[in-house]
Amino acid sequence: MTPPTRLRGRLPLYIRYCAAFVTAQLVLLFTGTMMWERWTDDTHDQSMRYEVEGTHALIAQRLLSHDAGDRMKEMDALQAVFGYPIYLRPLDQVQALVPESERSALSQGEIIMTSHGAYSNQRLGTTDQAVTLVRFVDTLPDLSELHASEVLYLLGLLSTVVAAIALPLYFLIHRLWHDVHVLHDTVHHLRANAFDHPIPALRTHLLRPLGRALQDMAQQMRTLLDGQRLMGQAMAHELRTPITRLRFTASLVEEASATADSGAHDLLREMQADLQWLEDLTSAGVEYVRFGRMPLVELNWVDMPGLLHSAAANFMNQKGPRLRWACAPGTGVHANAVALELAVRNLLGNAVRHARTEVRVSVEMRRDGLHLRVEDDGPGIPPAHRQDVFTPYVRLSETAGGFGLGLAMVRTIAERHGGRVDIHDSALGGACLTLFLPRHDRR
Repeated sequence: MTPPTRLRGRLPLYIRYCAAFVTAQLVLLFTGTMMWERWTDDTHDQSMRYEVEGTHALIAQRLLSHDAGDRMKEMDALQAVFGYPIYLRPLDQVQALVPESERSALSQGEIIMTSHGAYSNQRLGTTDQAVTLVRFVDTLPDLSELHASEVLYLLGLLSTVVAAIALPLYFLIHRLWHDVHVLHDTVHHLRANAFDHPIPALRTHLLRPLGRALQDMAQQMRTLLDGQRLMGQAMAHELRTPITRLRFTASLVEEASATADSGAHDLLREMQADLQWLEDLTSAGVEYVRFGRMPLVELNWVDMPGLLHSAAANFMNQKGPRLRWACAPGTGVHANAVALELAVRNLLGNAVRHARTEVRVSVEMRRDGLHLRVEDDGPGIPPAHRQDVFTPYVRLSETAGGFGLGLAMVRTIAERHGGRVDIHDSALGGACLTLFLPRHDRR
């Protein structure tokens, strides 16, 4: 189990969501505007053409009702009535100004319009003259002023869109971030078995049901684990009492049968071995339950050379594989000393049980934390079963000894410290188990 990931601050979250919302709104606004203009262009151009055709028809009717010499005077009279410029120019001059593809249509008397109807040209009947309407061109503002006003308009529109999205979104993100942070801390405490940790009130209605569900789950888990703890303690107590009486009885029988045959002594030794096995199993079960329910552990500075010497003392005087370790003086880590020594002792016991001739231990302090490696030259652990050995009461071999709790306890202790246990192949030919504990500040 990896340590919980810290939540990012609300400001980066707010900026990311705000940028996404603003971008989406601008894209929608731009797309909608383009689609609207495209949809209305045909209608606008058609209505503009109808209007221009009517104007050209009226002007042509007035001009053709006069002789060629009087048409310019009539144009001056019409110019005084119109609100935009109108011109009567030679046809060849107008043809030079329009695109070549439209000159033939102009010669046939059709109306030639530019974009948005700013200019419109039409041949005056069958004469060699053409009428030009210049709609709104002379009344437009300067191009530089038009550009500046467009920029100010766009900036104002953009500011309005950003403000309309950013302000409500800020309060929404602020409330959601607070509730998500509360839920993150709650789950972190639940993972650490701190079921008594209170859950503060959530601010958003969307997440309140999740908060109530977590609170109910914490209550149920607390009740369940308390019942299991009481049951485990009661079973251990009940088992230890008859074990003690049987051991005492076995010692009396051994004294009474001092003159008996060797077969009776063998039976007594087997009975004492079974009693010792039951006592060790009971102690291992109690320790596993105790460390399995361990809340956030209390960390203190632990000197690793001293801890290794203490944990290896039980194996140094036994016949079996040779035990070697390498740990630089002064190497240490912030951890729970009792739990860490138990984990190291279980790692050593597992390696000694499976090794043939040698067990090697190395401790290295790196930038990310402490790495403790225990290697043996035994048969190793197949990759398909490397996760099974961390399951309580699971043993890959009945002849190897143990109760199937040692590595499960090591993994539990490592997780309570925010670390992990990994299994690899050893250079000695067997298994290599690596216990990793991250760095912690001094407390």
